[in-house]
Amino acid sequence: MTTGEKRRAVPREAHPPELPGAPSIEDSYRTLVGTLRAPLRALAERLPWRLGLTQSLDGGWSDFVGLHPNRALPVYAAQATSGGLGIGQADLFRYLRAHHYGGFTWLLHDRLEDGQVDNPEDELYELADVFERRWREAVAIATGDSGLSDQLCRRAGARWRRGTGAEHRLFAAHSVRAPIYATVVREKLSWIAAPSQALLTADGDLRRVRPFLRAHDLFMLGLQAVDDVVDAEQDRALRGGDVPGALGCSHGALMRVAPLLVRRAAAVAADGGFNWFATWLTAFGDAIVSWRLDGDRLGDELDAIGIAGEIEEAVLSAADAPVRVPAPARALAAPA
Repeated sequence: MTTGEKRRAVPREAHPPELPGAPSIEDSYRTLVGTLRAPLRALAERLPWRLGLTQSLDGGWSDFVGLHPNRALPVYAAQATSGGLGIGQADLFRYLRAHHYGGFTWLLHDRLEDGQVDNPEDELYELADVFERRWREAVAIATGDSGLSDQLCRRAGARWRRGTGAEHRLFAAHSVRAPIYATVVREKLSWIAAPSQALLTADGDLRRVRPFLRAHDLFMLGLQAVDDVVDAEQDRALRGGDVPGALGCSHGALMRVAPLLVRRAAAVAADGGFNWFATWLTAFGDAIVSWRLDGDRLGDELDAIGIAGEIEEAVLSAADAPVRVPAPARALAAPA
């Protein structure tokens, strides 16, 4: 399940309409690198390769980030219930840039935290700090609301720290229940949807925040299930155990969990009026049904249904921390 295989899994017609002028991941990265002082800029220019995300020294972030929602999640969040964009394109492009900056920031944090970078230099940690500041600034610029953006970014950072800490403890224990697994993954990956949550909170309909985030959580958990099967050997080498073993299931069963969660994500997105997201998720879910491993087919399917059901219940019943920003804060000036 390479990035290319995942990218090719969804036909072009299942994607949202093209937005001419929208910043690509590489466009956003060039802009970000241009804000760095010279010593950090040289390191940043080869960062995807330094982090092991691409095999070539001049490889880009798009070599690793293949699926369209992972590249452009705010586009899906910006769809109004009427069917078109609910905000202007210029505003949406600011959210897209903030989304990209978040990817650079937290993928760097993740690789450093997980020990996946050999002999990391001090400048990598400095770069992570600078990237995080730029991400926070980009979210504030997109919303025009410093109070809201600060709250959402601080919360995402705190959840990432809780999630990574819990993940390490769970691997040490070699045992985890499916609802706890779901919570840990949601905590660790909440940063991905932070700019989209900011968009819906500042420029959309607050009633639609929950279904969008729940659909995204289920999608992320489906992807994580696949990644945890693919990375099982590496996890055993680095941590002494793997996720299928911790969940008490076979690798084949965890692989079968993915399409169940993705299809449920599509239904949740549709219920929230996010039809672009629902269409894409449906196509992706249909494609990955064929990703199967040899083994006990009936036993794996039954285990997968049980695990997916527990994860779904955990996600859909999760309590949300309220976003409390006084209305006057909307008028605060965003950072320059």
